[in-house]
Amino acid sequence: MRTPPRRSVLLGLGSAAAAGLGPQACAPALRSPAGDAVAAGQPAALLIWAVARERLAAWPRKPDAACLAALPAPAAGLPETGALAGGGGRPASPEVIAALKPRLIIDYGDADSEHRGLAARMRTRLGVEWRLIDGALPRIPDAFREAGRLLGAVDRGANLADAAAEVIERWRQAPPGPAFYYARGADGLETGFRGALATEVLEGAGWTNVAEGSRDIGRVTREQVVAWDPEAIVTLDPAFARAAADDPLWRRRRDGSRRRLLLLPEIPFGWIDRPPSVNRLLGCAWLADPEAAWMALARLSRSLYGLAPGEVPRPRWIP
Repeated sequence: MRTPPRRSVLLGLGSAAAAGLGPQACAPALRSPAGDAVAAGQPAALLIWAVARERLAAWPRKPDAACLAALPAPAAGLPETGALAGGGGRPASPEVIAALKPRLIIDYGDADSEHRGLAARMRTRLGVEWRLIDGALPRIPDAFREAGRLLGAVDRGANLADAAAEVIERWRQAPPGPAFYYARGADGLETGFRGALATEVLEGAGWTNVAEGSRDIGRVTREQVVAWDPEAIVTLDPAFARAAADDPLWRRRRDGSRRRLLLLPEIPFGWIDRPPSVNRLLGCAWLADPEAAWMALARLSRSLYGLAPGEVPRPRWIP
């Protein structure tokens, strides 16, 4: 099972020392003043937000206006720091991180020996407790429990973990879905290849990814998509969905039948990736039972984000 690909650390020893980010006492299992937990990247920010949003000091990458409108008001007031760990976006300034006076830095993603060693080195260099939590999708319940302990929100973490475990169990037993192509971006020609983190939510539910040739994310051509001949196109991008809806190159299969087009929600965050964090539980829950009572998904959205949008976005099969 793949976990988020990354990543080079963007904060050096010398610059951290120059910023005055020296050793600090840290007792992560105890409650501490609001806004003292820094997310090393956006996946960690969503984890902290779900478990103890009052502890989140900043966004590594500030969500756009549509996303913020679907979150409680405090989300818009958090500053943007940039990321302490690679994976896209602006790198964090050590001076900005130092000004936040963090007591804890949480990273959420790859948890192999290389990245655990990196976490240990960063903890020593920054003088701030740096915790790496395994970002594997099936281990989301464990991530909630660990984050709850670190952030002084044990009960909250446990409740989220129990809900996540139930979702993942149902997701693993989902009936097989169609052969699909995942269209990323406005032109739909970026995709997650079979086995990629970006398509794990769909593949884990028994959907077959037609894109082969790599195990990550990459660019393809329309000719490749035609040759793969998927039964369904899946996208999070409304602009692409509008453009592809009546485009025969996207909608017509080799046998002359009409290819299905599925638009999944991306507000406040994507249901299958973007970012690869606890937001993926919504995609898992829907795939496990597309006909489930909608209030169950609304409750899950509220649990993860603090306030569900006034009208929860729904997956839509475009005719």
